[in-house]
Amino acid sequence: MSDQQEQPLIRALVTNDVIDFPHNDLENAAWFLHQRVKRGFENKERPDGIFLDMIALVTMISFALEGYANALGWQWLRDDPKEWKAFEWSRVAKKIETLAARYGLAIDWSQRPFSTVEPLVALRNMFAHPKAAPAADRERILVGRHNDFVKLLRDHKPEYERLLTWDFADQAYEDVDAIWHRLLDASGLNPFHLQSGGSQGVELLAHIGPDGAETLA
Repeated sequence: MSDQQEQPLIRALVTNDVIDFPHNDLENAAWFLHQRVKRGFENKERPDGIFLDMIALVTMISFALEGYANALGWQWLRDDPKEWKAFEWSRVAKKIETLAARYGLAIDWSQRPFSTVEPLVALRNMFAHPKAAPAADRERILVGRHNDFVKLLRDHKPEYERLLTWDFADQAYEDVDAIWHRLLDASGLNPFHLQSGGSQGVELLAHIGPDGAETLA
């Protein structure tokens, strides 16, 4: 006999106090992809699809960065819906600046780890908002041989492929982790409070008999 059949029918007030913080899964996805791509380059395996893995890697790194900022911002602004909405719709760099100002954390955008934010988000946007990108120079006068000109087309790479190198992806992984821990340390928040989870409460209101009649608890 199932538990549902064994248990009496009741009417109850069920309260959920659960919070989901997506940055935790995004962080784990970035770690998983970083490890896989890192092994590919270090062991000189270079498996098929490694560039596609790098696309996924930098995307997850960038998503995790915004998730970190949103988690901290929500903890701060959750009781002020208007301010939280303004924060939520800000650019990633603006979110980081806002948090840093609140925590008294100095930021130098010209130095790592913060200098990585702009190119990382720009690269993420190329994948998040993909659109056709015609050649910047449609016509050029060049001197050379026919085979040289054919090679230009054969060696053409879209902008995101030129930007997305393993060195950059590895740097972005390190720098986003550093930014996260600097902000977290400056906030004074317990990392446990930024983990997904919560609790559930069940308050018995009434017992329901076989005939549907209720007996108040």
